[in-house]
Parts: sequence; structure tokens; C-alpha cells
Amino acid sequence: MTNINMDRRTTAWINKNGGVVTLNPFYPLNQNKQRGPVDVMLSFDVPENEGEFEAVFHNGITIYVHRHLRIKRQLSLRISGFGPFQHLSCSGIKHFGKKSAV
Repeated sequence: MTNINMDRRTTAWINKNGGVVTLNPFYPLNQNKQRGPVDVMLSFDVPENEGEFEAVFHNGITIYVHRHLRIKRQLSLRISGFGPFQHLSCSGIKHFGKKSAV
């Protein structure tokens, strides 16, 4: 697995919300999964099918990364917003892989 970058505020927020983050690929309109995901959906629960995910442990947090997600050099998780409008986002995921000759 690649490097994971998370600041203290993000780590504390994830711990407050259960200490688990799951990263799922998101294919909104195009189900052509060979091209890669369009975006990433984040949730705070353990995935139902853990065989589809790689579990990574970082600073007491368990991060489940779906096997269809390709990480660039570093996966960054960060919290933004304030009060009840806080949300978690990630960066470092490869989107739209090269078209394969089929």
C-alpha cells in the first residue's frame, strides 16, 4: 500500500466517527469499469465484502481501499468545513485509466 497522509484534526474526526473509513469506486452513469472510477465514495462503516478491499491501518484508524481503486503516490484524507457541515474528502486516486485495446 502507498503512503497515507492525514492531519491530527482529520484523525480525531475519523476516530470520533467510529475509526473506520471505506473508499469505494463511483461509476455514476458509465458502468464501463475498465476505464476506472469517476470518483470515490467515502463511508464510515466496515464493508460487507471485505475480500474486495485492502485494509490499511494508520494512526489507530482502519482504512478499507477497494481493489478497483488505484492510488497515485500518496493517499490524502482531510476534513473540511465547520460544525455540522464538516465532511471528509480524499485525493491521490487515479481516475479514468487509459483505454485498453480490446
